[in-house]
Amino acid sequence: MTSSKTSPQTLLDSSRSLCCHVRTSAMAIGLVHMMFSCTLLMDTIVKVSYGKDSCGFPHPPILSFKERVLDTTTNFFLIFGMFVTGLSLLYGVLKHREGLLICFLVLQSADIVLSVLSLFYVQLGLPGTLNYEELLKKWTYLNGVHELSPQDVNKFMIIFSTIFILVLLIKIYTVSCVGKCYRFIKNRNQPPSDNECKPMAVLPSYHEALMLPSKGDPPAYKGP
Repeated sequence: MTSSKTSPQTLLDSSRSLCCHVRTSAMAIGLVHMMFSCTLLMDTIVKVSYGKDSCGFPHPPILSFKERVLDTTTNFFLIFGMFVTGLSLLYGVLKHREGLLICFLVLQSADIVLSVLSLFYVQLGLPGTLNYEELLKKWTYLNGVHELSPQDVNKFMIIFSTIFILVLLIKIYTVSCVGKCYRFIKNRNQPPSDNECKPMAVLPSYHEALMLPSKGDPPAYKGP
């Protein structure tokens, strides 16, 4: 019967992520995720207090005041959910409870998909997602002009594409690292199989067998 317990070598191979342990990487990801959520929440609160809030996204001009309030409130709940998933990830890694890592994996996987879709429709991204229109406005403001030249637009496109790809790769790495930590904790928490619980008989060595007392000669063979 084949054992369902993961071999020690497989468990060791799945416990590394680049230069550190997967639990260490997952805890660092959880802390950074919580810090990013807190920073985004504080930035949003400041913008709301000055009446400039769009939670990182421009409100469509066709929205009424109530719809904008609902949009902003929804973004607040999303930011709070991002903080909770980071906290759940950190607690799950510390307590070796792999089920608490699933929320983070689902949210980050959805974030990757929505980040790509936000290139086509900006309202699909989560709070904090790179926004082409907003970054273009900030780039124009920093250059001190009302309209960018074609050369400046091409330069901005290269910078935005590079940053967007790097952020997307970082998100993919976080999902891969947390998924690896999930498998490591799950394999670690598996109970030993029945075969591993049974004691194994230890045979004596050759020299020990020679030292054992003889039980007598075998009975003589008697033919028919």
